[in-house]
Amino acid sequence: MADIQFTEVNTVATKLINPGVVDNYFKAGPLMAYLKTRFNRKWTGPQIQENYEYGALRGGAYKKGATFNITPRQTRSGIIFDPRYYQVSITEFLEDLEVEMAGPTAVFSKLKADMANAALTLSAILEIALFHNGQNVGGADRTAELNGLEEALTDGTSATWTGAVFPTYGGQTRTAVAPALNSPTGLIPASVAQTSFRMLEHSFQSCTIGAERPKLGITTNREMGYIAETFTPQQKIDVLDPEINWPGLKFNTATLVESQYCPGQDGVNDPFLGNYSNTSETFWWLNPGPQGDDAYLRLYIAQSPKFAFGFTGFKGARDDNQVSGQILFGGNFTVRAPRLSRGLYGMTN
Repeated sequence: MADIQFTEVNTVATKLINPGVVDNYFKAGPLMAYLKTRFNRKWTGPQIQENYEYGALRGGAYKKGATFNITPRQTRSGIIFDPRYYQVSITEFLEDLEVEMAGPTAVFSKLKADMANAALTLSAILEIALFHNGQNVGGADRTAELNGLEEALTDGTSATWTGAVFPTYGGQTRTAVAPALNSPTGLIPASVAQTSFRMLEHSFQSCTIGAERPKLGITTNREMGYIAETFTPQQKIDVLDPEINWPGLKFNTATLVESQYCPGQDGVNDPFLGNYSNTSETFWWLNPGPQGDDAYLRLYIAQSPKFAFGFTGFKGARDDNQVSGQILFGGNFTVRAPRLSRGLYGMTN
């Protein structure tokens, strides 16, 4: 009996395979979704340039008959970013696609499931990269990665959440044009152990200039729990961010939202997606600016459809029927107004 492959039940009855695949791996983050709705300019060229004002023209009070200093002053400059490239490979056997997993006996499409997985993989990789940097500092060469929030939202001398320091941004030394490319420090230091309403309020106010105020506060699930413990019941107002329908809490003009890819103690160093683990929680006040070309946070995507989350098509490069294709991204991320956003880290309670 042990040599018979099927029991009587397995011989006369078929197995039921429910269609679809449940996702028990990927997490969720709002930052990529927010950037895509705010600004995603199709861009061409070898580099991306962002221009900014960093000084005032000469002027002041004078008495009748005084001569004026008309020596011109340079007040504008720019920062330069190289494009960064990402790919996710999909590899299949033609026998699977054309014969063994085709036709009415296939409960769901293996190719469709793999394509969906590739899209989620690329989105997760980019979301994680946005919280990091794209420079070669501290012995870690990340020059193939996006120029993310870590290097943009600092002042050139303070350590970031990874312990790195970024004296330059977009190729420009920060001290030469200070404080134009510096993110605020203000009353609250960059590293804060204790979550409090005071910490949130003062760090929020440090990013406020005139009518410009943060619109989004991104943090971890654990830090959101710390915030909820700090707030009184009447301060906890549940809202949906109107641009991406992401649930969060209302705080002044901002919506506080959770990202499972935001670096924190519950994050992991995923060998396939990237490292979003940290010994403490991180928090990011973001002012994305208006929608369109005047946005302060810009996600540049190549105008080529192939490098704008496109698929290369399957290519055979072996002496069998295995084929592979890639979903591609080409572009970068820039922060044009670092003084209107801010990163915090170090929260452990």
